[in-house]
Amino acid sequence: MDSLITQPIVQYGFLGLSAVLLGIVVWLIKRLLRVLEGNTRIIAASTEASKEQTRMIADLLRLSRSLHDKIISRPCIALKED
Repeated sequence: MDSLITQPIVQYGFLGLSAVLLGIVVWLIKRLLRVLEGNTRIIAASTEASKEQTRMIADLLRLSRSLHDKIISRPCIALKED
């Protein structure tokens, strides 16, 4: 007799707990997706910054080589070998 009364209570309690846990899992997945979206934006911005820096370094290297060639072409600075 006692199990007939407590059995539905236990089943409904388990059902309620399962619903709460399912809600928590869904909430965590939504939060994870927002975090991943934010990470994706940050990685994209970082990649773009790296590409811009690479372009700037290449320009500076070209400018440095050009300046080196101009300085070496001056007769008073050019190194003479004996």
